[in-house]
Amino acid sequence: MDASKRLQTLCSNENGKITRYPESLRTLDNGVEHYFVEVTSKEGIQYGLHAYGIEAIELYKETMRALGRDT
Repeated sequence: MDASKRLQTLCSNENGKITRYPESLRTLDNGVEHYFVEVTSKEGIQYGLHAYGIEAIELYKETMRALGRDT
């Protein structure tokens, strides 16, 4: 399961909340996009979702959508 789908699952099925995220994508020194999101479940379990390249862009868009922000 890719990171954006995992984010959807954690937020919807498991009542998770996005607790940490950067405001924008990061480009690594090698030119690859990177994005990271922390999700905390209602039980207090924290999940770190990392994505690179195209998946990073999708994770960023899904994070912003979940937070009600424009990309």
